[in-house]
Amino acid sequence: MKYFNINRWIFTGLILIKTSSNLFAQKITIPDEPRELTPAVNIYYEVNSSEITSKEESKLKVLVKKLKNIEEYRLILTGHTDSTGNDEYNLELSKDRVDNVFDILVDLELNPDFILPPKYFGRSKPRVNETSEEKASRNRRVEIAVIEKPKPKPASKPAAPTGPSCEEDTTIKLSSGLMLTMKKCDAALLGAKSRKKDFGVNVKMLTTPIDIIKSGVPLVYKKDQGMSWVGVAKIDFTIDTCLERPIKVSYDPNNYEAYKKSRVKVLALNTKTNSAGRSRTGAKSVVRRVQGRESVTFEISTKCPSNLDPEGAMLLADAEGKSHSTILKDKTQQIEEAYLVQNNPVKIIKGLKEGNEFVFHYKTIEDPYFIFKLSDDSYTEELSLEEMCGLDEKQRKQKIIDSKYKIKLEHLRN
Repeated sequence: MKYFNINRWIFTGLILIKTSSNLFAQKITIPDEPRELTPAVNIYYEVNSSEITSKEESKLKVLVKKLKNIEEYRLILTGHTDSTGNDEYNLELSKDRVDNVFDILVDLELNPDFILPPKYFGRSKPRVNETSEEKASRNRRVEIAVIEKPKPKPASKPAAPTGPSCEEDTTIKLSSGLMLTMKKCDAALLGAKSRKKDFGVNVKMLTTPIDIIKSGVPLVYKKDQGMSWVGVAKIDFTIDTCLERPIKVSYDPNNYEAYKKSRVKVLALNTKTNSAGRSRTGAKSVVRRVQGRESVTFEISTKCPSNLDPEGAMLLADAEGKSHSTILKDKTQQIEEAYLVQNNPVKIIKGLKEGNEFVFHYKTIEDPYFIFKLSDDSYTEELSLEEMCGLDEKQRKQKIIDSKYKIKLEHLRN
């Protein structure tokens, strides 16, 4: 006959009951994640392309129309590529794809404040295994998730005042719409070493086409594309040092309509191609901030200005695109460089020299004019399309770009 240890069973049962009651007493918290309001939309791309086809653009138009019936929402844009190419190239391609989707959404009058900071994954998050080209095409995408407005985080209790802090920011107003912000302790350090009242930092923003051209910075993106510009930020310390925390330069171009859709990047000199590429240091950034409906500012952050920075000045610009072309024939034999320019917002398209011709690739350009650098290193004044040779009367009035132009000496002397 088997005997059971009754006391042991009673003791074990009490432990089980006590443990179970504790589990039920505990409050189970479920993460308060924003819910999706509509199914995600996917925009697909051709190989190595960030251009959006008319078919995919129609998806964006349908989405914006649906969103007009939703009072509060937020969009999350994530960019992806297929597995071809290296990680660096694919990450940049996924960024370009998201940037183009953002631009079209804003063109369709979607409030840019409703778009959360985008995410770029390159080829790191494929949707499917690429066993065929059809499946690979499903990985070349921008995903658009529509979620409800995230709930604000509970405000933390303010700390008891302890007097002025080294960690507090200080701001100085500079000229031409510039503001410089940094930590008080950094300002004290730099100011003491430089023995000046400028925090030991000199800031200059080049914003006009001729100033940008004359600055000597790269004006071509990816070999043959011109660029749209906010400006060239020249930030120099008067002493040889870098900061642990970045300084911030805020710039307002004072033209909300022209710059509210800008998707500028921090660009730097690519020494191999002598062209502009993405900055190679994570210590630099630029953020566009729309202030209500009447102002837009660009916040530029850097820890180590250009006297110690091999990349030099910060270029706040982006590729213009190249869906159209025009050719300029130099009959003067005096032109070294040629630029097709727009003022508002600034676009600079550098002509690619082929014999005695300059080829310009561009996407869109309004009220353009030309600037030429001559063989004696001088620059011409702005030369409008109305002054160009080879235009008929209709083209002169419409200020459109012809497929070909001819430049003669009398044009350069005007």
